[in-house]
Amino acid sequence: MMKRTVLSLLSASLLFGSVAAQANSPAYVDSKEYKALVDPSRFASNPSSAAANLLQDLSVRLSNLGFDKTISGGFSAGDRDTLAYYDTAGSCSLMDRGYSVRTRAGAHSDIQFKFRHVDEELSYWTDVTGAGKKAKTKFETDVTPGNLVLSHSTKQNYSTTPAKVSELITQFPGASTLSDISSASLSKVAGVSITQQEYDGPTSDIGQSVAAFTLTLWYVDGAATPALAELSFRVEADADKYFTTPVLTRSQTLNKTIGSIGNGWNIANDGGKTSWLYAYHSSSYPNGFCH
Repeated sequence: MMKRTVLSLLSASLLFGSVAAQANSPAYVDSKEYKALVDPSRFASNPSSAAANLLQDLSVRLSNLGFDKTISGGFSAGDRDTLAYYDTAGSCSLMDRGYSVRTRAGAHSDIQFKFRHVDEELSYWTDVTGAGKKAKTKFETDVTPGNLVLSHSTKQNYSTTPAKVSELITQFPGASTLSDISSASLSKVAGVSITQQEYDGPTSDIGQSVAAFTLTLWYVDGAATPALAELSFRVEADADKYFTTPVLTRSQTLNKTIGSIGNGWNIANDGGKTSWLYAYHSSSYPNGFCH
């Protein structure tokens, strides 16, 4: 999708000259990810068995909604990583401006700098450039039952965790917009680390694209039982057809389904994993990380 945007800019330059070429071209997302939190207590004793039950109830719900495709495959344990998010304790200045920083180690090893906003073009044109090795930028739609935002992020290799905003700016020049708080210290959000276990495998052919499902469990500071569970599916944009109407229509049916599976799976106040972590009350921050 980045190629498509570059081509749009080139065409504008050829047609209208250098002045017109400075205008922002349309934003095209690389993918759409739909997600909903589900009851983590269901995965306390036997996550694999619970995942199979979740998939069965999901299939029943889809059938009741008249979904014209089937979900094939089952969940199996996938990537396992240790995550930590960073922000300024108390003020949460990064989150307040739409940014987040996350490190990951285990099956993957990287640091991610992300900007999220409901305005598609603002999110796309906000700079998240990284200066590290294997920097990879993506732009996607994140949809939860009660919210939709556009996420623009860069992942790259890292060897050190930024202790101050100034160090973050060194790793991600796109963070220079935070220069006014460059001396601020960065701390682990909620003072905790997260063990993330993913289960993947199920897919659904929804036309010119495929919905790939993932079940994500979060364990706080090495706990034996998960504190958070999320069911999601990702739909990649087709480079030629982009998102066709059938793909978008079926995606919305799937979105409605994961937000209302029934059988006690869904939980209230579903704002997504990052929002959940920022609101988490730990022993380090009993009154909350942001106050």
